Amino acid sequence: MQGALVDGVQAQDLLKVRLGLVEAGLFGQGDAEVQAVAKRFGANGIVQRIAERAGGLLYHVVDAVDARGLPMELALVPFVESGYSLHAASHAEAHGAWQFIESTAKNYEIGIDRFRDDRRNLVVSTRAALDYLQALHAMFDDWQLAMAAYNCGERRVQNEIERARRRGVAKPGFKDIAAALPQETREYVPRILAVRRLLLDPVEYGVKLPAIPNAPQYSVVEIHRDIDVLLLARLAGLTQDELLRLNPSLKAPVIIGRHNVNLLLPPQAALRLVDNMATHVGLWVTWRMLRITRPATPQEIAERNRLSLSTVLQANPLPEGHYYEVGSTLLLPAGRQGGIDPAQAQRAVLLTRASSECMVLQTCAGDAARVVPPATVNGLPRR
Repeated sequence: MQGALVDGVQAQDLLKVRLGLVEAGLFGQGDAEVQAVAKRFGANGIVQRIAERAGGLLYHVVDAVDARGLPMELALVPFVESGYSLHAASHAEAHGAWQFIESTAKNYEIGIDRFRDDRRNLVVSTRAALDYLQALHAMFDDWQLAMAAYNCGERRVQNEIERARRRGVAKPGFKDIAAALPQETREYVPRILAVRRLLLDPVEYGVKLPAIPNAPQYSVVEIHRDIDVLLLARLAGLTQDELLRLNPSLKAPVIIGRHNVNLLLPPQAALRLVDNMATHVGLWVTWRMLRITRPATPQEIAERNRLSLSTVLQANPLPEGHYYEVGSTLLLPAGRQGGIDPAQAQRAVLLTRASSECMVLQTCAGDAARVVPPATVNGLPRR
């Protein structure tokens, strides 16, 4: 995007100039409900806190929206979805700034596997979210309806539109169907419009927004080779915790190169990484994969492989009271024999079952041996 880069411009100026939030925009001026929500947001300071958190993330989302020529209000969706947090997770198992559930994520080619959950990757999830919102707009020819469908699903919105037409509404809009939508969705669109209104005129609502540079605060680096997460952090001059705070999509101690992983890094760290990767001598991966052929507890895995229990659990997280199920792929230190089998990595999963003595030792029979459904590493049923 062309234009002057102004350091330390006020967030509202950034949003007016770069996001194009001028006057009515494509979403209209709103109504009394939007005004009331904006006042509430101003009073409790939530938008100010989210703007502070959004910081460098907002710039990348704005650029992605701008590159497609879409209405810039779409960059405000993560304000309501997640508070602009890459780490956000809901009770419905939606993750990341754009809050994708697993099924929708897979429909829009967001990678979720043993090594990564790209719902928490800003670059990947933003691309997918804008793809989804564009598809919804093509379906409904209305951005407020598209946003509503993003929240509760296109089928629900389509059903309510059809009911409104049967009532004689020629071209139903959000207000025509809002009362029939779930309460969360009824509040969802007004909240986005309220954020827009507050950012457009923060003084009216007593809000002092933080200064956000009109320039990228992070660089995007694409990784094309297998590499230890810890090694990558060291080559970038970061701690592993610092790397993971910006890139919570990394689920394993190894990055798989065939995934073409996009990482957010501070600009100087990105330059250091590129330079140091070009001159690195030694192993790139110090982990190996172990396929589980019979149920095992973390303690059993640790004892068999002469590792500490903490080492096993750190690389293969397991809820308390669970065990590794047959078919699981564990990551264990490999020392000087490091390396990842590409074929095995492609089908690597980590499955768990709730543990009981009879299940682990397999000494029970009949109804007493029945177990809960297979679960993911967080202990919730697979979808």
